[in-house]
Amino acid sequence: MATVMDGPVVIVGGGVAGLVSAQLLQEAGAKVVVIERNETVGGLARSMRYDGFSFDVGPHRFHTENPNVKAYLDRVIKGDATLFPRLSEVYFQGSYYRWPLHPKNLLQLPLPLALRSGVDLAINGFKEYELDTFEQYVLKQYGPTLYEHFFRGYSEKFLGIHPRETHPDWAKVGINRAIIDDKLQMQNLAQLAKSTLTQFNKVEIPFMYPTEGMQQAWQKVSAIIRAKGGRILTGTKARLEGKNGKIEQVWAGEERITPSMVIWTAPITLAMKQLNLELPDLPYLGLLLYNVCVESDVPRKYQWCYYGEDDLIFNRISIPKFFSPTTVPNAKATGLCVELTCMEGDTRWQNAERLTDWVVDDLVKVGLIKSRRQVHNVHVERIPESYPIYHKHYPRELEKARRALGQFDNLHLAGRTGMFWYNNMDHSIENAMQLCKRLLRDAGRADVEESALAQGVAS
Repeated sequence: MATVMDGPVVIVGGGVAGLVSAQLLQEAGAKVVVIERNETVGGLARSMRYDGFSFDVGPHRFHTENPNVKAYLDRVIKGDATLFPRLSEVYFQGSYYRWPLHPKNLLQLPLPLALRSGVDLAINGFKEYELDTFEQYVLKQYGPTLYEHFFRGYSEKFLGIHPRETHPDWAKVGINRAIIDDKLQMQNLAQLAKSTLTQFNKVEIPFMYPTEGMQQAWQKVSAIIRAKGGRILTGTKARLEGKNGKIEQVWAGEERITPSMVIWTAPITLAMKQLNLELPDLPYLGLLLYNVCVESDVPRKYQWCYYGEDDLIFNRISIPKFFSPTTVPNAKATGLCVELTCMEGDTRWQNAERLTDWVVDDLVKVGLIKSRRQVHNVHVERIPESYPIYHKHYPRELEKARRALGQFDNLHLAGRTGMFWYNNMDHSIENAMQLCKRLLRDAGRADVEESALAQGVAS
């Protein structure tokens, strides 16, 4: 069987997992070719710039407890980054609350809501739940009051399916991705109360963000790959040809490449379509970004905030200048990255520009801007395949897809869309490290550990 040392390794997708895999394999002596359909690399972690404003695809920042991932980031970014404590919020019934909840926010909660949540805490342990849906999982962990007021509406608004049709994994990974801090437990009301009370003197976790924006990190990785002879083809679509249990050809536009190995980080459903396999029921959410350029400061200083109210069009807003001040042309200007989810090709997707006025009006409504006159410009971006949709039966469909693709010995899945996996950037970096370690060991490099990959293993 061919190994990564026997010919070019083709990496489909120039996002986090794809670029990191390419860099690590190349540093170990493999030849790599990255194929990226967009004009710029970075995938779901790329940036966009207009008139001195910089926006990412939603809020992105680095934080990890994995020492190998940290060592890798330190090597690539080389200290050219900002460090800041997290400040995230949730908007509820006209008020802003710290997220995760802070003790002083308990005084802001409406008294009936606080009392009903306390009753939930007292009696919920005596109830039985099936735990086979998002709804059941959250009811068990948080009780009916917080489920109805904080979780049900936001989840349905975000995913577009009812919590009864959503797999409990969406609650598990979604809550964990939002919380970040492994020491902050929020798996039930008792843990929520305990974690909230322990935050009186809590020092916030430091996050790291490239000084010039997230794109800066991927430009550095790309430069390393190219400097060592690797190829990165942007604005190019990839197509697989497989036969007899092997990917025999990869087309990069009109160029045909015979790979030793293929690392696929594009949507798993696209790989199956290209290989003429039965398509699984594994849909992805599309994302509409309204990158709003504001010629003034804003009253809220959060990095990102969740908006679950039904009468608001957006789901989340992030403010890049609170990640790094270089993301705006001057200190008084503010960029607002406003997110709406939809399905690619639906009415929202096709008519996104027509929703711009609604977005701006709702920014006034939630108090982020005083009037429409403060808005200098709004740039609309369509981001396909942004989130895997964890419907009730997705594990069965995903396993079916993995088995079907598993017949190709030299094809490996990685990353968020390739693995149909809702994750953060540090998880994609860790995933790339683990995959490269395994591939290099298969090629006889039994000496290679993830710690060596993080430091840049010599070929």
